[in-house]
Amino acid sequence: MQTRAETAAGLEPRMSPGGLAGTPAPAPQSKGAGLVFAVLIPMLLLGVVLAGLALLYKYELQMNRDVSALQEQAQAAALEGRYTEALALLNAAVAKRPNYEALTQDRAVTAEAAEWQGKLKTAAEGLKKQKLQASEATINTLAKALAARKEPVFTALRKELAADQTLLAVMKVKSELDKLNTVAALAAKLDSVAKLKGSEAEAVKKQIISKLAGLSYTAAEKLLKKKDFAGALQAVDKGLSYAPENEKLSTYRKRIQSEKQAFEQAEQERIELAAQQAAEEDLNNRTAAVEVKGINVTLDEYGDLQISGTITNKATRTISSVDLSLGIYDGSGAALGQTYVSVNPYRIAPGESGDFTTTYYGVYEQAQVSVVNATWYLE
Repeated sequence: MQTRAETAAGLEPRMSPGGLAGTPAPAPQSKGAGLVFAVLIPMLLLGVVLAGLALLYKYELQMNRDVSALQEQAQAAALEGRYTEALALLNAAVAKRPNYEALTQDRAVTAEAAEWQGKLKTAAEGLKKQKLQASEATINTLAKALAARKEPVFTALRKELAADQTLLAVMKVKSELDKLNTVAALAAKLDSVAKLKGSEAEAVKKQIISKLAGLSYTAAEKLLKKKDFAGALQAVDKGLSYAPENEKLSTYRKRIQSEKQAFEQAEQERIELAAQQAAEEDLNNRTAAVEVKGINVTLDEYGDLQISGTITNKATRTISSVDLSLGIYDGSGAALGQTYVSVNPYRIAPGESGDFTTTYYGVYEQAQVSVVNATWYLE
């Protein structure tokens, strides 16, 4: 039986025959130390796992934030019509989250909007190059396609479409202007573009108004030459109703009014003169229509006076039933008597002449004869 001292000696460390420079070998661990390691190691492993999970969670969370930010930026760009930029942002987001269905759908819709925007841009460029038929076909096709889409991403594209539809309407009107050569036709065309907005629309409105003013001016000129003052003023006023600030029309209106006033004054003077002339003519026709050209007086062998003469119609109208009253005077001028005679022919036209012949009996001396009075009827 071994003593306690021997047992203790048997547990003393021993040098290993091959050890590093007499370095004693490690002493065996006790039972308590083994229990500590058995608990500590699993806890360390659990900590490592938890730390890894925390890092992974943090990474995924940041990834989601990045993708969400890209998506929001893409949405903002798309709503402003910057579809190419929005598509690039969505492509970056999909690369980070390829299995995110909402991103895939957003990208597909944005790609469609970008494609349509490109077609619309081509159509707009075609309009400015007068390629109206092809551009109109594209615009109409896109309008039908957009009418069936309600996604917010197409809001900006709808605005672009509306602008290009306005441009199309304006360009169609411009292409027709050369064929419109009446105020009525141009006025109707102006009404058709009155509600259109934008610089192109305003430009074509000014073009129509300018042509309206020009046609009104030309029409007024022609009417003024014909002394149709009312018509000329109406033509000018029609142009001014569309172009109230047109200086050329305003100035021409003043000229028309001035010429109208001068014409009316001259016309009034002419009327007054004509009335005066007519009164004088009427007076002449009634009082001096008959001009006696000459009277021949011969005393015959029986002591009677043979009287003859010629008259001329000085009136402006035909006279008829001309009768003369003849006075008979002796050599000293004393009245011997009076006789009446009718002129032939019965009707005498203006400027024509007639004659008369009569006998005054029982004078027995040479005498003088003069016309005392003449009567006639005006026709």
